[in-house]
Amino acid sequence: MSKGGRGAAANVLMLKKAENRRQELALKEAFKKADTIGTGKLGVEEYYKILQEHNISTTREEIVHLMEIADKDRDGFITRSEFMGCGQGKAGNNMQQKAEMAFRIMDSNNDGFITKREMLNTTSKLTEKQVTAVFVRNDKDGDGKLSKEEFKEMMCRDKKIQEN
Repeated sequence: MSKGGRGAAANVLMLKKAENRRQELALKEAFKKADTIGTGKLGVEEYYKILQEHNISTTREEIVHLMEIADKDRDGFITRSEFMGCGQGKAGNNMQQKAEMAFRIMDSNNDGFITKREMLNTTSKLTEKQVTAVFVRNDKDGDGKLSKEEFKEMMCRDKKIQEN
């Protein structure tokens, strides 16, 4: 690899690290804001409030299910480290878990697929045009829905590229 190539790679790595730090700080701030009592733990209501404040539509039942997954010590609360995703092994495994949780939230009728409407209903950040583009790129079997495998592959694609 040329000197210029190594320098560009180093710059990309530095930018990625800076992005990760910004995301980590945003997560810490969200946790701190939700932990109104200052216990260092979040219950169902506090977790629900975080998602509502970030325009993520979900039900309390879905939150209970998500907490069952994230609550590693099974105490009924999410600690800051559990919220941040610490101690979950390899980053790829962590990404798989996040993709799994996101799929469960978006699959509002629990049929094992995400439709364009379900995706639009659960995120305020994507336009209809963007959702259509997501489906064009990732709906491998062309059935107009994303299966869990198609969704997880889409969510983990960037992680696989970075690891190779």
